[in-house]
Amino acid sequence: MTRFVAPLSGMFIFALASGYLMTLIPLRINAAGGNDFMAGLMGTVYYLGLLAGSFRSESIVSRVGHIRSFSCFMALLCASVLSLALSEDITVWLILRFINGMAVAGIFVVVESWLLCESDSSNRGRVLSFYMVSLYGANAIGQLFVGFLDSSSLIPFILIGILLSLSIFPPAMTRIPTPEIQEASTLGFKKLYELTPSGVLGCFAGGLVLGGLYSMLPIYLADQSGSDDYTVALFLAVTMLGGMALQFPVGYLSDIIDRRKMLVSVALAGCVVCFALILTPENSWLNFPLLFLFGGATFTLYPLAISHGCDHMHPDDIVAGTQGLLLAYSFGACIGPVLSSLFMGNIPEGLMLYFITTMGIIGVFFLVRMAYRPAIYSSDEHPFVPVPRTSPVVAQIDPRSEAEELPDAEEAIK
Repeated sequence: MTRFVAPLSGMFIFALASGYLMTLIPLRINAAGGNDFMAGLMGTVYYLGLLAGSFRSESIVSRVGHIRSFSCFMALLCASVLSLALSEDITVWLILRFINGMAVAGIFVVVESWLLCESDSSNRGRVLSFYMVSLYGANAIGQLFVGFLDSSSLIPFILIGILLSLSIFPPAMTRIPTPEIQEASTLGFKKLYELTPSGVLGCFAGGLVLGGLYSMLPIYLADQSGSDDYTVALFLAVTMLGGMALQFPVGYLSDIIDRRKMLVSVALAGCVVCFALILTPENSWLNFPLLFLFGGATFTLYPLAISHGCDHMHPDDIVAGTQGLLLAYSFGACIGPVLSSLFMGNIPEGLMLYFITTMGIIGVFFLVRMAYRPAIYSSDEHPFVPVPRTSPVVAQIDPRSEAEELPDAEEAIK
């Protein structure tokens, strides 16, 4: 596993900065007197950049290689992040956040294709697990910076720039083979929807939920805690740790019972937790376990929907199919920030009601679908895999696919 140290170390340092930045942006907008809609729009623009970059970065990696691509994307991200500190013009920020998203997408493509080339069928599941821990664990730790630095000063942007610069060192100091990137199999989005409408809509709902969570939850928690950045940081860290820790128990249960029942259970459990958060006093210790469970419900919705969709696919279609499901998630993530901001700006406890509405609708949808489509026998199901929501390349690291049959590290990936 030593050959994975360089990309995972670079990803860990990057994720520290990225997790901090994702929280800093809405908090800074809130502190500057910006409205909820503007914070939501900022999130939407970021996810649009992420979507555009996810499906356009492969050619750059193919042309100049992994190490130079990683350095270029990270330099672009660092420059665009530091530029946020130079202007308070909202139009400039929207443009820079779009560039942030494109650069982050390129970073994900580089790291994931690197991991794919260096892994095989014997260790791909472990590699994906280490990747998940590096990404979400660092995101959770990154929240703690919020509590120690004044979010209204320039120091946070300087620290983020330093971390992004340092993340280049592990990949740049390592010698690795540069694989050739070619086209993978395709599965049209229309055919994918006909094959698994529940999987597509489940991933779309996952995007709606997490897009709103990343963009608006920091502001909601700041309002609840009286703008105490340290408390906000702890709450967000607990939420992300819950999302990471509950992936495996939820996934294990979904492998032994009907996956749709788990989807319904997770969605409705998320609704119950949101109701509990509305009723819980602002400074109560109960907020910590409730946010842990909230993270578990929201962060497992997408990988559960992916697994359910894969149950209806031929193994040859899993790579292209999961890329299509990521696209459905990305569309939801683009809409979620603006939609959740409208709820939050116009309805008391609007953000929690947004989550309740979204998860309630998808939970009822799966409940109704169970009456019309028979369950898949457990022997026909693919195992649950906690797939992160990053770039199309991660689909090929998924152990359920046949990507492990590539003859060597220089085989085609996308």
